[in-house]
Amino acid sequence: MYLFVLMRVNCRYKSTVRINKYFSILRPILHLITNAIKRMKIVFLILFFTFVRVEAQSIVTDYDGNIYHTVEIGNQTWMVENLKVTHYNNGTPVPVIANEDESWSDLTTGALCWFENDSVNYKEKYGALYNYYAVIDERNICPPGWHIPTKEEWLELINFLGGESKAGNNMKLTTAGHWNHNYNEETNQSGFSAVPSGGRGQLGPAGEVGNYATWWASTSHDELFAWHFGLYPVKTGIRYNPGHKASGFSLRCIKD
Repeated sequence: MYLFVLMRVNCRYKSTVRINKYFSILRPILHLITNAIKRMKIVFLILFFTFVRVEAQSIVTDYDGNIYHTVEIGNQTWMVENLKVTHYNNGTPVPVIANEDESWSDLTTGALCWFENDSVNYKEKYGALYNYYAVIDERNICPPGWHIPTKEEWLELINFLGGESKAGNNMKLTTAGHWNHNYNEETNQSGFSAVPSGGRGQLGPAGEVGNYATWWASTSHDELFAWHFGLYPVKTGIRYNPGHKASGFSLRCIKD
């Protein structure tokens, strides 16, 4: 009986020693695997936040009380929605010019319009369309601490998002019901969330909602023209060129 008990104890001891031996071999391997997984997570997070950092809780309010979300793209902070304010920062109303009003083409002061004269259905989704003179008005159209981006600030955004031929798809909102002829190549990876709000030419009414998006830069080209930037649904890039200052385009504000 004593011999049997001794044999069992001896077997258990050998088993324990064997397990400890194997564990001592596996321990550094498991340690390496754990550290590798941690490093992979860190690298992924670094890459993600290097491309785009989103301030989910950051919001801005304009003079009218409209709320805008913001997004950090590279070293810039942009509004996520198009501007829809109807007053300058000192409380002065921005004149609203109806689509059938031909005086729009002769204006040399700030004004805005709505697609189909319908602010109820288009304000929240697309924002207003402003002429260039509203952009440069000293009473300021953006909330305090924000401004309309210059041509150079637009180009900085474009370069950060892969250049003129690629940036567009990284900027377009992918939610259904916005862009016509969606080819499912849009990613909105930047969080810019561009919507096709159309525009208004020097002559004629506002139109082309669903087909293109165009925003003013604050940079003038000459006496009659200023720079604007635009996206189209079937193109991956973004184009920019001078537009007549009496045209009506969307506005995005960038943080000072």
